Amino acid sequence: MEQIYPYAVSKIKAKEINMLTNQNFNQLVEEKSLERIVSIITGKGYNFENITRIENFEFVLENEQQMLYKLIKELIEDEKFIKIFLSKNDYNNIKLILKSKIQNKKYIENLNQGGFIIQENLIKIMESENYDLLDKKMKEAIIEAKLQYEITKNPYVIDCILDKASFEEMKQISLIINNEFIIKYVQNLIDITNIKTFFRIKKIYKNDKVLEIAYIPGGSISLNELKKNLTEDIQNLQGKFGKYNELIEKAINSYDNLDVYCDNYIMEYMKESKLKALTIEPIIAYIYAKETEIRNIRVIFTGKLNNINTEKIKERLREAYV
Repeated sequence: MEQIYPYAVSKIKAKEINMLTNQNFNQLVEEKSLERIVSIITGKGYNFENITRIENFEFVLENEQQMLYKLIKELIEDEKFIKIFLSKNDYNNIKLILKSKIQNKKYIENLNQGGFIIQENLIKIMESENYDLLDKKMKEAIIEAKLQYEITKNPYVIDCILDKASFEEMKQISLIINNEFIIKYVQNLIDITNIKTFFRIKKIYKNDKVLEIAYIPGGSISLNELKKNLTEDIQNLQGKFGKYNELIEKAINSYDNLDVYCDNYIMEYMKESKLKALTIEPIIAYIYAKETEIRNIRVIFTGKLNNINTEKIKERLREAYV
């Protein structure tokens, strides 16, 4: 019997009421006054009291993300469920630390606090190279990433190896949890990541060896399918990606917005959870929806502060959940 979470779902449903809608986002983009934008977002629960300059908006978004993860940890005690959504932040932090050390750059202020591993502990482990304190898969991925970088001197291999390890961990946990919605979510996420990788390699490298390095197993699109289409004329890709055909068509017509189209595809999948009343699906969807909302606010502030055209900002916004 599927486990139910009546209290957690009711808590999430109450919070959904206060989320920003597509109409809200359009209003924010059209606003000329940054102070007015802050006022609207504050009305949705974001706390700007501790910053003195709007340019420091990232502090507000980071705090909101931390509150999201704290809430989920309070509502769901299953550590595996938490890890499937937070471990990606650990892997991203590891990538940032490794590449920053190679390039002799500061990294601490750019790390994400929302990982499964306490950030201070992860920094100590990475600085001391005491990887035995990490999970075996994560340790092996770090060692392999460093080795391949020494061979190739290409920082891209660090991303590829750690991304593969991150998705492999998500896939394994999803199978242990054995929830169909989560399993399909992870599979879709892997497919979407491989599609984005395919288009970037097609545009920049046009090399199937690079595709082999970057390809993430575990989705529904095979490596061979991607390889045989790598040299195809881009207009000939229509109709060759099954359930992702509509997404591919959008990407063909506007490659610059590929990330937005991919994120919107996942959001449409998340909206299916609205049909569920008491099970874990609405909680999963809320995590993705809230992270998307935070990303959209970041796009708006960044665009406004850099005087980016209103229409350009709108193109970069993801679909809202509510």
